[in-house]
Amino acid sequence: MTDFLQTTEGIITAASIYLLVGLGWNLVYNTCGYLNLAIGQFYILGAVFSWKLETTFHIHSPIVVGALACVGAGILGFIAERVMLRPLKGNALNALIVTIGINLMLLQLAKALSPATVIRPDTFIAGEITPFGVHISYQELIVWGTALIVVVGLFTFFTRTDLGRTMRACTDNRPAAQMLGIRVPTLATMAFTASAVLAALAAFVVTPTQGSAYNSGDLIAIKAFMAVSIIGLGRNGGAVFGAFIVAGAEGYVARYWNPDYSDIVVLTGFLIVLYSYAVRSTDGRFLPSWLRVRRRRPAPQEAS
Repeated sequence: MTDFLQTTEGIITAASIYLLVGLGWNLVYNTCGYLNLAIGQFYILGAVFSWKLETTFHIHSPIVVGALACVGAGILGFIAERVMLRPLKGNALNALIVTIGINLMLLQLAKALSPATVIRPDTFIAGEITPFGVHISYQELIVWGTALIVVVGLFTFFTRTDLGRTMRACTDNRPAAQMLGIRVPTLATMAFTASAVLAALAAFVVTPTQGSAYNSGDLIAIKAFMAVSIIGLGRNGGAVFGAFIVAGAEGYVARYWNPDYSDIVVLTGFLIVLYSYAVRSTDGRFLPSWLRVRRRRPAPQEAS
């Protein structure tokens, strides 16, 4: 029983990571109407900036390091959206392609700033608690608390504030929002910048416990995307359940089956999610002909 609870503890931490990054996916999708494929690199830069501030500039205050790391990622996100994405004027396909280029640029930046080995910044608070024999570090409690605060904060923002409802309106009907005088490009810049900050925040709080390599951001982003897509892309409430489903599948497979298969299982699920979206968006045309549901035409009624 203790072994199961210890595995579940790790799953909660992993779910918190996927949730924080996944909310960044949703934030851009809900406001801008496209996917930010560079979000994995913003995650890694949050870890790299934290490590660099501690090792090079000898700043060891978690508050200062976290603030600078998030601000640095936010500045890069602001510049990327303002210079490369805003001129596209809401063209989702072109924006998707550009974010791939941003991803590659940021990957090279992370590679230049960090060593080839796994980096692990200092923990905020040393020590742990052991309820029922389960070891839970204080750093992991910080990860859980951060995810909870962000989820509640974003839910409140999008449902209870005028700015949040305005940002949601941009996706529901972008032309109508512009006709009403809503500054859609400005809101898109805000959303993209906030998604970069969220990803960096996730790395900042979790990297002291798990470590990160400069090239591990895309896998984190894929798992987070799957988490927010299981229930429905853009639904922050569904992202919570999706994060636990993905982290649970990964954690229990690694512990009770084979660690080498955990990523394979998750990525297989990712392909299934993508395929299901393709099927739904094309009204079943992606399905093999023998799987399609053929609707019978109603028989013509005879004139009485």
